[in-house]
Amino acid sequence: MKVKVGIPKSLLYFHYYPAWKEFFQQLGVEVVESDDSNQSIIDQGVKLAIDEACFPVKVSHGHIVNLRNKVDYIFLPRIVSVVKNEYVCPKLMGLPDMIRNNISDLPQLLTPTINHNQSWFDLLGSNLELGAKFTDSKFKIMKAHWQARKALRHHRQNLIKEFGRDRLTIALLGHAYLLEDKYLSLGLKDKLEELGVNVITPQNLTKKQIDRGADKLSKPLFWTFNREIIGAAYYLFECQEVDGFIQLAAFGCGPDSLIGELMERKAKRRSDIHFMSLNLDEHTGEAGLETRLEAFVDMIRWEAKGA
Repeated sequence: MKVKVGIPKSLLYFHYYPAWKEFFQQLGVEVVESDDSNQSIIDQGVKLAIDEACFPVKVSHGHIVNLRNKVDYIFLPRIVSVVKNEYVCPKLMGLPDMIRNNISDLPQLLTPTINHNQSWFDLLGSNLELGAKFTDSKFKIMKAHWQARKALRHHRQNLIKEFGRDRLTIALLGHAYLLEDKYLSLGLKDKLEELGVNVITPQNLTKKQIDRGADKLSKPLFWTFNREIIGAAYYLFECQEVDGFIQLAAFGCGPDSLIGELMERKAKRRSDIHFMSLNLDEHTGEAGLETRLEAFVDMIRWEAKGA
């Protein structure tokens, strides 16, 4: 019987899952994902997490519980940095410690450190140490490492999207773990598309486009994922091919609050930019969200017609 490694379908799963899955499968390990987010997962996460945690971190606790009795290990890397000279937020760095302290009776946690501020050899060494739990073959682990990198490159290339002017286009600005989790985001992307809107997210832009927008900041932002969001916003503000901007923020996220304020101030200086901010938590209601979306889209269409 194959060893089973569980991967919670939350947080950086939405950035790195293709690479993580490829790495473990190359080592002959069965990968088990937690269920899609649902009310039970949210309720369990909110109950177990500390009050100060942001909404997505609370939900991640529920995903860990969902995997608890299904697998031999749970993969929960300690992610410090994914881009040199930048960092992820402290709550993501400390997630393995939070999980150990808040949830009992867990299978063994696999918590390799991912820190791109260390050398390339340190990163490879971290993967060699992780892979050694499943095979004695360093060659097999090295192959898994490179295949995982290849899978991630392919995944990112597939996300890049051209956006035309055939219909209304709205930029949805937020973390992939909010935008791509249909339950947490209340199906926001689908609802916009049902309203006849092209949706573009930071994940659909190239690194060059993100960098071009982020370079407009008065000083570099060192939180990687928030830099990507505001970089996308500033780039799209200038390219004039987007009709409206919606920031989707997570309740309790300090960096989201900061970049939300910066984006909103910049948008207010321009009469041609329509900007709306939505904050999600466990109490957000679907009906209220739909009403705000419909009103936002209608307002842009009316202005376009000169009404």
